[in-house]
Amino acid sequence: MARYFFHIKDGNDLIRDEEGTELPGLEEARAKAILAAREILAQAIKTAEPEFRLNAIVVHDEDGGQVIFVPFIEVLPQNFRRGGA
Repeated sequence: MARYFFHIKDGNDLIRDEEGTELPGLEEARAKAILAAREILAQAIKTAEPEFRLNAIVVHDEDGGQVIFVPFIEVLPQNFRRGGA
C-alpha cells in the first residue's frame, strides 16, 4: 500500500492534505480524486457558493511528486462542459 495526498487547488494555492490516504495504487487514487472532486462540486452547488475558486484535485505520492491531476471540469457530465445541451 502506498500513501497518497489529495490536495485541492484553490486558484494558485494548494489546500494541503497533511495526512494522506493509503491505497493499493494509482488507479484507486485516481478514483478517489474523481469522487472527491464530484463531492466538492456537489457541495458548492447545494450551498450556492458565490465565489467558488477551487479548480482541481492534485495527488502527490509519498515522495512529494505529483502523480495525478484532476481538473474539476473533467468530472462534469459532457453536456455541462460544452455549456448546455
